Amino acid sequence: MAMKIIHTADWHLGGRLHDQERYAEHEAFAGWLKDLLGRETPDALVIAGDLFDTCAPSNRAQADYFSLLAAIYKESLCRAVVVIGGNHDSPSLLDAPARALAQLNCWVVGEADPADPEREVVLVPDASGQPALAIAAVPYLREGDLRRDEAGETDTDRTAKLHEGFRLHYQVAAQRARQKAHELAGRELPLLLTGHLYLTGATLSDAISERAQRIGNLGEMPMALLPEAQYVALGHLHTPHAVGGIPYCRYAGSPLPMSFGEAGQTKSVAVVEFGPRPSEPAAVRLEPVPVFQHLEQVRGSPADIAVRLRQLVAARANVWVEVQVTAGDGDLGPFWNSLPALVENSEVRVLAHQNCRPQASSAAARATDEVGLEQLTPQEVFRLRLTDDPSVSDAERQWLPALLDQILKDVQEADPRRE
Repeated sequence: MAMKIIHTADWHLGGRLHDQERYAEHEAFAGWLKDLLGRETPDALVIAGDLFDTCAPSNRAQADYFSLLAAIYKESLCRAVVVIGGNHDSPSLLDAPARALAQLNCWVVGEADPADPEREVVLVPDASGQPALAIAAVPYLREGDLRRDEAGETDTDRTAKLHEGFRLHYQVAAQRARQKAHELAGRELPLLLTGHLYLTGATLSDAISERAQRIGNLGEMPMALLPEAQYVALGHLHTPHAVGGIPYCRYAGSPLPMSFGEAGQTKSVAVVEFGPRPSEPAAVRLEPVPVFQHLEQVRGSPADIAVRLRQLVAARANVWVEVQVTAGDGDLGPFWNSLPALVENSEVRVLAHQNCRPQASSAAARATDEVGLEQLTPQEVFRLRLTDDPSVSDAERQWLPALLDQILKDVQEADPRRE
C-alpha cells in the first residue's frame, strides 16, 4: 500500500520578528495545517527540527505545540507524528514528554544517543495497522555526538573525523531502521531519513534569518555521506528547496518568513508519496502556505520611502515594514524620527530601518546600520572582539573560539528548567 507523509520544519514557535510577537501567525498556520491534514489524510506528519525558537520557549509556545498534537490525535488526522530536535531546540525539553506523547502516536527524538540507535527508529503503520514506512529519525547532531578531541589534531583531522562520525551515525540509523522493518514487517520498506543540518549545495535565504554555515560547530556536510533512502526530510534552512536538484532530498523551509529578506518568498510544506516498490524514490509535491502577515521591504531615497509608506497607509494595508535607505545624502537622523508620524493611526508598522547607501560602507557604518547586535551569533561577536583586542595573541585567537564553542554547546544542551 502506498504511504503518504507531510514534511515541514523550522516553525520557530515563540519567535519574534525584531520585537514583534508572532503567536497569531503560528496559530493561523496550525489551523491551516490541520485543514491540510484533514484533506490529504497522510500516514504521518514529520517536523524536521527547530520546533521552537529558543531552548527555553514560552508557556504559550509550548501550549500551542501540545494543543496541535492533541488535535491531531483526537481528530485522527494522521497515524503518526515524528518530531526531531533542531539546533534551536532544547533536547531535554523535547524529550521530557516523549514517553507520554508516544501514547498519542507522536514520536519525539530531541537528542541523538549513539549508544542507543533504536530510539531513532520509527515504523509508521498503514491503514491495516501493519508497518509500511521506516523512518531513521536523526535529530540535529552536535560535534560531541560525532567525534572526541585528541591532542595535536589539525583542522583537517577534525573535519575528517566529523565527516566519518556523521556518515557512521546515519549508516547505523538507516541499518537499524531496515533491520527493524524486516523484523516486524518481514519485508523491505521504504526508508525516510530526517536531518537538521546544512548540506553542501543547499540554498541559504539571507544572512540575517539564518547563518547556517556558522550555526553550531559542524559546518556543512556533503550529501554523499548520507545513506540511500527514498526520501530525506531536512530542516534548518528556511527556503523550501530540493538539494542539488534531487526532488527526494528536500528542505521543507520555514512556514513563516523569518526575516524581511524572505518577504514575498513562497512558503510551503511537502506532500511526499511512496510508491508500491520500496526501492523507488518518493514523489513530492508542494502545498503553498498562505501568507498570514504581509511583510515588505521599502527601499529607495527618504522621499521615495515616504511616498510608499503613505500609499500603504492610504490602502489601509496591514503590513510590517523594513525601511532600507539606498539613495540620497545627508544625516538620516531626522528621517528616522519622522517614520512614526508617517504611519500613525494605521496598520502599517515599521519594525526596522537600515542605512544601505553606498557611502555607508565603512566598518563602523555596517556595524551600526546594517547588522545589529541581535543579528550576530555569540561566536561572531566573540571573534570581532578578539580581532579588535591587541592584547590577544595569535595563538589565543586560534584556541579561544573553540573553547567558546564548547561552552555554548554545554549551555545549549543544559536543561533550561533546572534550578
